[in-house]
Amino acid sequence: MQIQLKHLPHQTDAINAICKVLEDVRISSTNAIHQNPIIDIQDEAISRNIAEIWNGDVEDLNPIPKSMQRTVEDGILGIDAKLETGTGKTYVYTRLMYELNRQYGFNKFILLVPSTPIKEGTKNFIEANYSKIHFADIYPNVSLKLQVLNAQKNKSSGRKMFPSAIAEYARGTRLEKNRVHVLLTTDKMLLSKATMEKDDYDQTLLGEFTQPYKALEETRPIVIIDEPHRFKRENKAYQCLIDKIKPQCVIRFGATFPYVGKSEEKDYNNLVYNLGACEAFNDQLVKGVAVQTLEDADADDVNIKLMQVSHRPKSCVFRNEKTKKTFDLVPGDSLGIIDESFTGISVESIGKSDDCDISNGITLSNGHVIAVGDIIYSSIYGTTYQELMMKQAIDAHFVKEKENFLRGNKIKTLSLFFIDSIYSYRGSDNDGKLRISFEKLLTQKLQEECAKIDQLDKKSSRMLEYKEYLEASLKDIKKTNGGYFSEDNSKADEDIQEEVDKILRDKESLISFKNEEEQWNTMRFIFSKWTLREGWDNPNVFTIAKLRSSGSEISKLQEVGRGLRLPVDEFGNRISGEQFYLNYIIDFTEKKFAENLINEINADVRTITSIRGVLSKVAKDRGVDENVLFAELLIGGYVDKDQNIIEDKRLEMMDKYPEFNTGLQQGKVIDTTKKKLGEVKIREERFSEIKELWSKINQKYYLTLDDINDEELGNAVKSILESDIFEEQLIHAKEKRTTKGEDGLVEIKESTAGYHVIDSSMPYGEFLRRVQSNTGIPMEIMHSNIIEYNLKHPINTKLFNKTSMHNFISKFQEWLESSFMKRFSYKKLEVSTTETSLTDIDGNVKKAIPQGSVGIMRSDSLSVPAKFLYESFVYDSPKERETIENSGIDEVVVFGKIPRSSIRVPLYYGGTTSPDFMYVLKKPSGEHIINFIVETKDVKKDSGLRNDEKMRIQSAKKFFETLKEDGLNVSFEKQMKKDDIVTMIRKLVK
Repeated sequence: MQIQLKHLPHQTDAINAICKVLEDVRISSTNAIHQNPIIDIQDEAISRNIAEIWNGDVEDLNPIPKSMQRTVEDGILGIDAKLETGTGKTYVYTRLMYELNRQYGFNKFILLVPSTPIKEGTKNFIEANYSKIHFADIYPNVSLKLQVLNAQKNKSSGRKMFPSAIAEYARGTRLEKNRVHVLLTTDKMLLSKATMEKDDYDQTLLGEFTQPYKALEETRPIVIIDEPHRFKRENKAYQCLIDKIKPQCVIRFGATFPYVGKSEEKDYNNLVYNLGACEAFNDQLVKGVAVQTLEDADADDVNIKLMQVSHRPKSCVFRNEKTKKTFDLVPGDSLGIIDESFTGISVESIGKSDDCDISNGITLSNGHVIAVGDIIYSSIYGTTYQELMMKQAIDAHFVKEKENFLRGNKIKTLSLFFIDSIYSYRGSDNDGKLRISFEKLLTQKLQEECAKIDQLDKKSSRMLEYKEYLEASLKDIKKTNGGYFSEDNSKADEDIQEEVDKILRDKESLISFKNEEEQWNTMRFIFSKWTLREGWDNPNVFTIAKLRSSGSEISKLQEVGRGLRLPVDEFGNRISGEQFYLNYIIDFTEKKFAENLINEINADVRTITSIRGVLSKVAKDRGVDENVLFAELLIGGYVDKDQNIIEDKRLEMMDKYPEFNTGLQQGKVIDTTKKKLGEVKIREERFSEIKELWSKINQKYYLTLDDINDEELGNAVKSILESDIFEEQLIHAKEKRTTKGEDGLVEIKESTAGYHVIDSSMPYGEFLRRVQSNTGIPMEIMHSNIIEYNLKHPINTKLFNKTSMHNFISKFQEWLESSFMKRFSYKKLEVSTTETSLTDIDGNVKKAIPQGSVGIMRSDSLSVPAKFLYESFVYDSPKERETIENSGIDEVVVFGKIPRSSIRVPLYYGGTTSPDFMYVLKKPSGEHIINFIVETKDVKKDSGLRNDEKMRIQSAKKFFETLKEDGLNVSFEKQMKKDDIVTMIRKLVK
């Protein structure tokens, strides 16, 4: 199996935003061939392009909030892109290097990452065969040559040679056409005096340089920084980068950015793309999170708190939180001195640790690192509680594994266990007590699952295949699990090295069901120290069990980040458009994890603290009196008498009254100890009445387009030229003037103080090339029709400029969309339908589906219509709520919302669309069943629809007309805000 990378809109938008910054900027290639082209960072086009992005004037790019608009003037072009964990940051900056090379000729990049695990993860991605194939399709004949800077081996004799990675990188020149040179390094290697600062190498680079810093500076690199919060401006590595390497451009990618000094302001520098956590979760770009917490198993639990750490001499102070008595300990002392329940655990070291989040703390003998203020609990260190957590994780794993195995295309399900004690897993011979305990619990569970299958009256071929997979797991239980710990790299044990390679370096093997010999690959449970939480991830992790709480206040998003990526199926295809969940299992000390995670996700989103200003709108949407709704909220304890939201009741309120929510949508993060997973149950008896319709509309169809001949294309070119696309590029000067406001306070008013014409002309050949790149019009056709047009209408050479080019491209896209409006058709594919959103692989209706697939809002106060397909009242808009409320009329047999992205009607201009509602109708007399599909738009009239929405509706209409021609009695209609569903239905069944 090979992973298939996809073109995802949010990733290409990030790349386009960064490339936009350099559009029309003076970039010189007259310098030395071993250097990057030189950017004129004084060019006003840079600030102009950034302003366009910030203001939302660039197509497909969202504006940047004012609070995030910040520029650092330090003589280096800085560009920032914010991408949430799990949304493909490594893919974006890898493809960006190809794109910057294609558009502007840059070929020297330094990738700076903060740790060895991230370096390994980046290296594995860039060198993976699936990545090379993907990028070769987009950028034919372009190769990326990666050099990885590692520590130099000390040589006692012989010549002292330059680090080979730096030498190879620096020697690369622009004469090597279509080659991009990349140096990957960590902050520690960048600061390594032994490697980087030495000036006595017996070798010179580029004819004169004997020091690596100087050689890298000479290449005039573009530096890409991963995880910018680990590279604060005052950080030694960042200072070294700026002072020693002197890059001309620094591009930072991260989910988290550092603060400016000790202030609350984030250190953004020309942020041009902002994909925050809230958008990532709401748009299903990552998995949702289902938090599972085990209750306190011991009423007599003892907890101790680290109060103080001293270095001269090394000592620490713990406090018993039950007795409030303090204890001074030094390295080697047992925690049993504080309470016998901690016997067997001692203070191993004090000071620096291998935990990147705890730079100064203590390391315990079990590998657990804690900082001042952290609390540890005796019960959590007990084997009984740990076994309960493992059992919970195993149970959660098999629920998801079975579901994923029985899909149309199987998904291999993985689980990840974070532990502190390596010895508890490895032992002296890869047989630690924890591993033995886990394998015992796993064996019991596998036997239970096999017995359940044996008891089934009817077993599908897929179910029998699943049993075979379970039996293969039982046959060699040790092969089902493996560990990765940094200490493993120094071990010679072949079995351990095989585990490490499979987990850390061979992602494709880990998510494959079978090996090259077609034998079952049962490895799916991974154990590691907490340090694996960065640099490594696997899209098919569905359960993470944190067997030991660190107690540290680190990012909750970072904690769940290893399992947020959307999964890939058995053929390597990433699956999007579905609501998946990551089970995150923690101990009772982190019972507020879900609330804290939601707060962190909403951190960059304006969250309302009062219902003032929105109460009337929500009341109107709900169809209730404003005063009645306020009284309901007040009595429920959700708001106070001044209409302020009670913070402790916020989550419960947003769950019950989702219309007030401005942040994370309902059901994206769930605490399963408080409520069921965000699911909606399907009424089996209702589904039986809509089953035939559902089966028909899930049949696969493909799109065919009429050909456009050269003559028609040429006429389109001439028609666009005749529409006067010529436009000069204007730059407006803004004036901000202080003035006295009505309240007597000084305020600033902005006005236009004039404008200037910018010469944005380009060579004729460049104009043709860029038009072809963006429209697909062959240069020969474009050229011949421009010549023909010029004979009748002499062209001023000023026509060939950037603005005119964009005008042409835009008008051609409009022509293309309108030309194909009636020139496409659908043809049925003779393939059998497998699993659907509502049925399993055998065609049986599922018990429940994720709520997010049918509606972000859920009302427990409204009665669910008897004829509704689902047991809960879920909807996406006030119009949909009204439609559901009013659809219980006699003419309706059954109706339901169509799960999001389930039908996937192909669109002639790319992408797919899926309608909102499906109905089975009957005439009052009872005969003549009619199937009805509805697309609901909560706008007043057609003119309020975007052009894209109109084309989606037109495509859906054509699709269902085709189904009707193929024998299904179906009708498709759009429903606007003014359209009453009862009127629409009765008109249809007359």
